Amino acid sequence: MNTLYFSAAGALAAIWLIVHLFLGGRQIAGPFMNATALDPIIRHMQYLCWHFTSVAIACMAAFFAWTVLSGDPALATAGTVLASGFFLVGVGLVVLMKENHFTLPQGWLFLPVAVLGILGHIA
Repeated sequence: MNTLYFSAAGALAAIWLIVHLFLGGRQIAGPFMNATALDPIIRHMQYLCWHFTSVAIACMAAFFAWTVLSGDPALATAGTVLASGFFLVGVGLVVLMKENHFTLPQGWLFLPVAVLGILGHIA
């Protein structure tokens, strides 16, 4: 176990949380909530999912931080799996939707978090 990699993974996840909250809130959540032509249930469900994502990214960062503080790699495993899932869904779904990764790059942001988590386990 190498806490330097876990520290880097946690710090990067925390950065992505900040980007999600501030940039994503301004560019995605706010405009979507103001799209009054959409059914309120659709708008509210999307907003709820946006907040679920906020919690998941915060947990990812906390899992790595807790591992560094406690020395127990179990939560780093959870953080690594979560980052890997975000990467796989974020990249795979963009392909399935026939979109491009320049427009929807979010999944790629979690690849380095997942790789750092894996390196923390094997180093």
